[in-house]
Amino acid sequence: MTRARLTFPQGDPIEFPLEDVAAFGPEIGGFRSWLGAVYASADGRWVIRFGEDEILGFRRSELKRIRATPDGAELTLGADGEDPVPVRETDVRSYGPEPTDVRSWLGRLAHGKGDAWVRFTDGHELRFTMGHGPHIRFLEPTDTLPEGGFRLPLA
Repeated sequence: MTRARLTFPQGDPIEFPLEDVAAFGPEIGGFRSWLGAVYASADGRWVIRFGEDEILGFRRSELKRIRATPDGAELTLGADGEDPVPVRETDVRSYGPEPTDVRSWLGRLAHGKGDAWVRFTDGHELRFTMGHGPHIRFLEPTDTLPEGGFRLPLA
């Protein structure tokens, strides 16, 4: 069971299993937030279209890193991870598909503004403000719990 750990500029981190999330919001759109969603995704196939006939297609397993730049991003793809692909946001005509799971939505938070919420299967909600946080880390079943912090009680 994968857990999400949200760390805020102030206060204790919050941690919860992704499978306990029933709903989340708001929608966070835009190319940069889409890149955050793709990077947070566990798998998938993604396409960025430039102009009429130039397409960059890749699998999540091929994406090693995304670095934001003033005019877009650099995507590091492939096994060697040595040749970043510059992507100017103004050159992007379309991108897709839209990842819609909670893990991908959490990857979009860095590009959102305002209030966000997560509703859990037991009915309670977590509400927080986006902006300069939270920082998201995914803990896979093989990861150990870090010392300290706060574990959100889920009934």
